[in-house]
Amino acid sequence: MEQLPVNDNIWNRKLIHILWWILLIYEVAAMLGFFFGFYNQPDHWFNNFMEFQVLPTCLQLILMAFGYIAIASFKKYSDFIMIVWTLIMLSIFLITIPELRTKYELLAVPIILSSVYFKKKPIIFAYSLGLLCLVGLISLNLYRGIPLTPNQVIVPVTVITATAFVCFAIMNKGIDLIHLLKDSVVREQELLIRNVMIDRLSKMDALTELFNHRSFQEHTDHLISHMPYDTPLELALMDIDNFKNINDTYGHWVGDVVLKTIGITLKEVLGTDDMAFRYGGEEFAVLFVGKNHEEVLALCEQLMQTIRDTEVPEMPGHQLTMSIGLATYNRNTMKKAWFQLVDECLYMAKRSGKNQIYAHMTD
Repeated sequence: MEQLPVNDNIWNRKLIHILWWILLIYEVAAMLGFFFGFYNQPDHWFNNFMEFQVLPTCLQLILMAFGYIAIASFKKYSDFIMIVWTLIMLSIFLITIPELRTKYELLAVPIILSSVYFKKKPIIFAYSLGLLCLVGLISLNLYRGIPLTPNQVIVPVTVITATAFVCFAIMNKGIDLIHLLKDSVVREQELLIRNVMIDRLSKMDALTELFNHRSFQEHTDHLISHMPYDTPLELALMDIDNFKNINDTYGHWVGDVVLKTIGITLKEVLGTDDMAFRYGGEEFAVLFVGKNHEEVLALCEQLMQTIRDTEVPEMPGHQLTMSIGLATYNRNTMKKAWFQLVDECLYMAKRSGKNQIYAHMTD
């Protein structure tokens, strides 16, 4: 089964904090026990203090020091070091605290902690090392003359083994849930991308790769509603001269080439604040934002000259030209009236001989 990558460093820091809390809780409990022992057996207070307070604390602090050094030196094996660290810490408690000397079930704790890595190897390692420590602790207690019953062997072995199986089940369930979550996220991302693409296609003209008439209307409404009052806004309507003759003479496919060429030219000449649209048929619209009338005229002249200089291989000897109608937006004018004014300017440019700009600047 595929293992999921986890940030072991973060988990190890959390486990280290848990070990410090365990040590702190032990210190508080040991001090309370020492005071009770001093009250009940004042003659043995020093031995009790050394055995239950000083010795375990010193061993735990030494263990902490070695643990920090080991993790810093062998980061690749930090998860296994944490398991060993936790197991030794528990073994010290089991050895030094009389009430815990036969509580071998505590050796299951490192197995539980190993499950946070969501990997098989740490769980197997913790289980194997737990059984090995169990054998070592039982042997030590037998050597010290502590009696042992069959249940004191069977119960901890059963608990440690059951804990390992439970941790495997939790790990597998967690991995399955994470896979389901990742699949769900991927599906949502694909759906979002698909919706974005559909929305983009609905607003783009496939032939010229400019925004379409719908986008022009939406963008114009947005600008009128949201742009600052003193921001200049101008609209240019552009019409390819004699486009019907181009279609009739060279074919509609050449007309498509011309439309693509105009679209490329508009994107090359216009600035980043200006937006070009295919208004419909052979007409294009450009919204100029934040530029004064002279700057807009200069850009339109540059655009017309670029189109005149553009050669279409499919139309040898034929020069492309455009007529442009231009008008400034007035805040006191309705959008419909502004569009009509620009359209009239384009009509005047056509009627006056084409290949020219007719501009009307609103007072």
